[in-house]
Amino acid sequence: MKKIFLLLACLCGFAACNTVQSIQSMQQAVNCRYELLSANVSDFSLSDIDLDVKVGITNTSKTQAAKLNRFAGKLYINDEETSAITFGAYDIAPASTEVAKASLNIPFATVGKNVIGLVTTNSKAIRYKIKGTMYFATPLGELPFPVVIEPKQDK
Repeated sequence: MKKIFLLLACLCGFAACNTVQSIQSMQQAVNCRYELLSANVSDFSLSDIDLDVKVGITNTSKTQAAKLNRFAGKLYINDEETSAITFGAYDIAPASTEVAKASLNIPFATVGKNVIGLVTTNSKAIRYKIKGTMYFATPLGELPFPVVIEPKQDK
């Protein structure tokens, strides 16, 4: 009987440790801030445009690193879904920022000629936004965390 009680106590202790690790892993995602740093035209032709996108991921935790496995989402230009966007794994040290980069090829038919003209001239009238899911590595597996990433608003 004592052995069964001891075994149950050990299992409960192990479960409590895993719960604490899981909560700390979830805080990685919560402790990160996301900002769309830039979306610049790298090339264009008569049928499409190449856009280089940079996203800043800042780990606001002073003690715990954040391990991002991947990101999958959509780029919106002037609130119109334009292109899929993904990037891979990043280890973000405590109190630091990593810049995730993605290169996109966007057909003109997807966005329209008027918007493409504004994009190619880097017009201030263009509003970029990214919606998607960050996937963080945790001891219990991958943790999905939905995000909306926009440029920092100047006040």
